[in-house]
Amino acid sequence: MSVTYRIEQAPACRVINLSEIEKDIYAGAGWKLARFESDTLVELFYPIDEVVYQDDIQALADEALTAATSWLEQAQGEVWLVMCSGYQLCDPIKIDPSNAAALAKLARVIGEELAEI
Repeated sequence: MSVTYRIEQAPACRVINLSEIEKDIYAGAGWKLARFESDTLVELFYPIDEVVYQDDIQALADEALTAATSWLEQAQGEVWLVMCSGYQLCDPIKIDPSNAAALAKLARVIGEELAEI
């Protein structure tokens, strides 16, 4: 079964509400990659945490995107790009390494996050 059945339409956007067990995985707001196994959240990955800050933002973005794609290649189950907010995963977008549009969204999100640093 796909995580898709867990997505609900909230007043502002589509969301996945976290179960009590999944709330233990939650580690703050922001765009993250959410990995699900058997429809249960098992991991949140924040690619920007994987790189060392440097003044060259483009190089930093490239490293973060490389970290994300490397992580994606190893990820088991379903992976969704989500905005973590409270105990909800907002605006979920399924990420598949073969889906160019999803990877472009991931790259844009990483770039936007780094532009705010």
